[in-house]
Amino acid sequence: MSIVCEVRKRKKGTVYKFTVKVIRQHFKAIERMSFPDKPSGRAWAKQVEQEMLKQAEQELPKYESAQSRTGDITLETYLTHYLEMNDSLPVEEQISYRDRQAILFWQKSELKNIRSNEMTEQHLIDCLIKRRKTVTASTNHLYVSVLRRAIEWQKRTGYYFKNFITPDAMKELWKLKLVGKSQRHDVRPTEEQVLLLFEELLKGYNTAQGVVPYHHIMLFSIYSTFREGEVCRIKYSQLDKEAGFVIIEDRKDPSNKFGNHQKVPLPPECLEIIDRQPPFEGDDRIFPYKAQSVASRFSERTKRLGFPELRFHSFRHEGISRLFEQKMSIPEVALRSGHKTWEHLRRYTHLLHKEPPDLWGQCKRIENKYWAENELVNKQLLRAAMTLS
Repeated sequence: MSIVCEVRKRKKGTVYKFTVKVIRQHFKAIERMSFPDKPSGRAWAKQVEQEMLKQAEQELPKYESAQSRTGDITLETYLTHYLEMNDSLPVEEQISYRDRQAILFWQKSELKNIRSNEMTEQHLIDCLIKRRKTVTASTNHLYVSVLRRAIEWQKRTGYYFKNFITPDAMKELWKLKLVGKSQRHDVRPTEEQVLLLFEELLKGYNTAQGVVPYHHIMLFSIYSTFREGEVCRIKYSQLDKEAGFVIIEDRKDPSNKFGNHQKVPLPPECLEIIDRQPPFEGDDRIFPYKAQSVASRFSERTKRLGFPELRFHSFRHEGISRLFEQKMSIPEVALRSGHKTWEHLRRYTHLLHKEPPDLWGQCKRIENKYWAENELVNKQLLRAAMTLS
């Protein structure tokens, strides 16, 4: 019997390949697996060696490999181990919130109790056919891609699940139109819609339970052109009011998601909106809210107010288009919006070729009139007012 470790240098770091071998009369077993660190590999090798010796002593006719043993687990079990492994990684290597939600969906789906040795392409097709009644083909594509990547991490998890989402299976899903490309969202809100939404969202904010100032975040998104995650991530400590700049940490970049900090100019309208935000003790963020919740609940409100076509992204889209209408150059717009190429900005140039309206000026008048005519009910604003007094 023997345990051998080979050290292999790769671009993404060192890999340790362990080989476990046990040879007895009428019994022979060999297993190999690669690991990103030596202790994990050694622990695996010792456990496998003990299992081999146990079977050798019983004179079993054939060694059952770790791959065949763990290959009989359910999809739910495999994904549980996958998430446990993901949570043990450094933050910058973990999957995104969106991908985690996809994994949680598959853990609860009708496929969850199907074992690896039983799973087929048809199981996936049947599941996606039912799911297409409630979601788009592009959403299906995203969720299938996340599941496919999770299953490809078998060696890192130490558990095996049959890779049933093959290239041929993907071709079949495309042919059946169960997966597809996402449609571009190019809707720009009208001036009337923005003013009406601002007034209604302001009323909704001035309640005892009011927490998120959606009316201000909407206007901030237009004038800053920031994504919802960026809006909810900027901090007072990284804001330079005099120079009119703020630092956005980890700005979205396909090739450099983490550590991509950018100094971005803020227009006077954004600085005025910031001045109207109540302080949050123990949180340095200007808008200390969950970006995912802000976007989803904002969409719920626009639907309820009769504008189902408007999403949170619609207002970022409006802001970028306004910059072009103000005759800003491509580099100037890209600095504010965070886009990397002209191709990504091209979709924002279906312009009206007119001077964009002063939305913040009109909204300020609406807000000042509202506070002059209505009693302050929002508990958060009341506490802030008492602190200042």
